[in-house]
Amino acid sequence: MALDFVAGCLGGCCGLLVGHPFDTVKVHLQTQDYKNPLYRGTYDCLKKIVQKESLHGLYRGLSSPLASISVLNAIVFGVYGNVQRQTKDPESLFAHFCAGTAAGLSQTLICSPMELVKSRLQIQNNIPNAVKHKNPFQALKYLWNTEGRRGVFKGLGITIARDVPGFSSYFVSFEMMMRQTKDPSAFYTLIAGGLAGTFSWIISFPVDVVKSRLQVDGIDGRPRYNGAIDCIKKSYQAEGLAFFTRGLNSTLIRAFPMNAVCFLVVSQVMKFFQNKSLDVSISQSEPLPIVDYNQGFITRVFNRIHHGSPYQHKSIRYLIFLDGFHEATCHADMIDLSDQLREQRKTFEYYYKMNDGVMTKNLSEDELKTPIIC
Repeated sequence: MALDFVAGCLGGCCGLLVGHPFDTVKVHLQTQDYKNPLYRGTYDCLKKIVQKESLHGLYRGLSSPLASISVLNAIVFGVYGNVQRQTKDPESLFAHFCAGTAAGLSQTLICSPMELVKSRLQIQNNIPNAVKHKNPFQALKYLWNTEGRRGVFKGLGITIARDVPGFSSYFVSFEMMMRQTKDPSAFYTLIAGGLAGTFSWIISFPVDVVKSRLQVDGIDGRPRYNGAIDCIKKSYQAEGLAFFTRGLNSTLIRAFPMNAVCFLVVSQVMKFFQNKSLDVSISQSEPLPIVDYNQGFITRVFNRIHHGSPYQHKSIRYLIFLDGFHEATCHADMIDLSDQLREQRKTFEYYYKMNDGVMTKNLSEDELKTPIIC
């Protein structure tokens, strides 16, 4: 569980640093005035931002998602991994779909205020009457003081509408691509992550346009929309269906490298820590047999010993643990254990004869099942 959170945190931070400049371009294109556009497209927007604010302008608003991305991705990958493992068939695509849905829903309470502040910081310099904020905390405080809880969570509903289908398609598409090869390389994981992110954004992008417009609405003190439906209606009347694709190019350019890096880092972190979890050497040339824990020979021995010494119990539990991976690994320990049990059987027979006065009695099979006392 903790590994899911750590891997998600690291993957999210790496992906954010790669993709944030294109996110800035996306927000500028989505929220600009259609009648008096400042930018003609993705490249024009990118060039004008750099000319006006240098490279710093592309990373404006970064502190808001950077402060929360570790928490967001930790929640996303943590919830995803745990929900997927709790389903009846964890390896099915339906399990990945349910886990992705739960992951998308779980992070919206943090994601919505974060993106609200980020979007406003990104475009505040282009709005003449907008209140200028130096950092996300100042912007969040201002929203709380002026609009209260409703202002801070503005756009929460539309964020849920975007992220639930977005994350479910994200994880399912990635899983489908990873199943196409038995041993995916780092490069293959990179490509699969990028394509999964691109596919997810194509599905959820129209809703994202509405979300961006709602969250920056009223930044100049003059709100134009009364909700998501009103925003869609007015935007369609003014721009037609084309408004649903505002900023799509920059989003897709951003989606591929950002999600490729994120999934690659997550998968490599998971693989690294899983490989380091046990200091056991297993030959790569020999296939690893699957041993049923409940049917293993050592387990059956342990189940017949109820009153052994603490040392004996620890030894047998250790052997059972090894039995779950490779029964041949503990062959030498089994020899020592069998010698110990043989000696204890002799002691048991001796005291049995002494206590009952039967010097020559042979032990039956049922008597041999009696717990060994150390």
